[in-house]
Amino acid sequence: MFRVPPLASPGALACALLALAPASFAGTLFVDSSLASGLSDGTTWANAFRGADALQDALAAAVAGDDIFVKQGTYKPTSGAVRSVSFQLKSQVSLYGGFLGGEASPAERPPAGSAPSMLSGDLAGDDASGLVNDNSYHVINASGSGATAVLDGFVVSGGNANGSGNNNKGGGILCISGSSPTVRQCLFAGNRCTFGGGAGYINNSAPSFTDCSFESNSGGSFGGAFDIATAGAVRFDRCFFSGNSAARAGALEIFSSNGPQVVNCVFVDNLATGGSGGGGLWIGSGGNTKVLNCTIVGNRSTSQTVGGLRVQSAAAVTVVNCILWDNEGPGGAQNPNNQIGGTSQATYCVVEGGISGTGNSAADPQFTSPLAGDFSLASGSAAIDAGQNSAVPAGITLDYSGAPRFVDDGSTVDTGSGSAPLVDIGAFEATGLQTILAYCFGDGSGTLCPCSNGGAPGRGCANGTYAGGALLTASGVPSISGDSLVLQVTASIPNQPGVFFLGNNAVAGGAGALFGDGLRCAGGAVCRLQVVQGDFFGDLVSSVSVAATCALSAGDVRRAQWWYRDPAGSLCGNGFNLSNGLELLWLP
Repeated sequence: MFRVPPLASPGALACALLALAPASFAGTLFVDSSLASGLSDGTTWANAFRGADALQDALAAAVAGDDIFVKQGTYKPTSGAVRSVSFQLKSQVSLYGGFLGGEASPAERPPAGSAPSMLSGDLAGDDASGLVNDNSYHVINASGSGATAVLDGFVVSGGNANGSGNNNKGGGILCISGSSPTVRQCLFAGNRCTFGGGAGYINNSAPSFTDCSFESNSGGSFGGAFDIATAGAVRFDRCFFSGNSAARAGALEIFSSNGPQVVNCVFVDNLATGGSGGGGLWIGSGGNTKVLNCTIVGNRSTSQTVGGLRVQSAAAVTVVNCILWDNEGPGGAQNPNNQIGGTSQATYCVVEGGISGTGNSAADPQFTSPLAGDFSLASGSAAIDAGQNSAVPAGITLDYSGAPRFVDDGSTVDTGSGSAPLVDIGAFEATGLQTILAYCFGDGSGTLCPCSNGGAPGRGCANGTYAGGALLTASGVPSISGDSLVLQVTASIPNQPGVFFLGNNAVAGGAGALFGDGLRCAGGAVCRLQVVQGDFFGDLVSSVSVAATCALSAGDVRRAQWWYRDPAGSLCGNGFNLSNGLELLWLP
């Protein structure tokens, strides 16, 4: 479906008709690599660009003002073996992924991640065998593109920048030469490089990343997720960094750059292996970087003291409204020096062990359920209403989960700076009510079933692929008037189906009862929500309104769980398993 072009002069219109070039009008191009028939001209879903080079064909045909809609599936930069070929972003061209096919706008897509459009550098399809030296150097090349170059709703994986020059940087995306693309709702996972920036390399550029995740990327020497050098106003907002590793910065390295902002982000389980590393972030050499309202938890450095945020002596860094907790240095120590090190001036932060500075606290932030990956603030947390309002950048109105950024908790005494409502410290804003609570992780006794791990640390027993079973979490807010709740599963069985369901009580008081290879946690009257199949990571999300599907009312409390097939069979041998449970309270 083409957008209506602006009115043209008679002469210009005649020229266009004579040229018989309708594609020159800005419009929408459709891409479906799995399509078996049609004109392959991109004009409709039925005639979408198809075949191995479908997306490259669409990019070649796109003109300024075009949108490209990409159906779920896997897309590679080339159907050949030339590693230097990438998807080249274009200014004034927007790429949208995550379509089921048939949608007329990005607003009609299912929730991000439920219909993944995969941009893969695994040219030979042999990554599962550990063969990555034939992969694309960069899955995406943004060089020269401006902020009107949009990438929205994709999974980017399999880049391997192990060449020379710029081909040893930025396995997922390369942003150099003044590029500033707008990247939203994307997952960068399993990319690598030898120099710096497994997920991406940024130099002399200023891209923005919003609602993105960077997971299990390897950055060689500098920056497991990103290596940023001599850059401008780079911005990360509401982003998640986990499982990334490199020598000097487990997740994010920022060097000699003016204007980067890292806001409302979560850093967990990232690893620095080098002698001067920072497990979560490393920032050095001048600049004026700001790290604001971030939660930096459980990151590690194996050789250098600082497991959380390391600032080199020459760097100019502002750290405000952040939580730094449970970050480790060599030997597993957890003290202030492991959380934040260098010359940073941190204020209004919660730091394990305590540091000097205005508004800083050493009190336990009281995360809702850290074992389940839930770092929202439980009632009574010292981080609630304790931040500095003036430090929040203009235009920031939402927290990491997409909930309102400024919410007053009437049961908490304001200890921060500014006029009420005061911002909370960390990536999450407390609602005053605990609406999502993770539970039912097994008892760790080894008596649940004859699994080698005895069910510990929970989420059922071993399922043949992942020793802990699937993890169920949620984002958004359970609300009757505006239900934004999305259920999310990680570490399920890749490419296997399962079902989300709700129960109206907690089995065995929340401890659960043995069922198949795991624990049945949600019982009573059951509402079956949705059947979904995991992707090749075993990850998936729900795409239906929970409140509407199960006819819920304000004040209802329900328990959610994920049941999934395990055709290979775990050590328990039943062929199916379950995640942990979530207790959900619906707001008006």
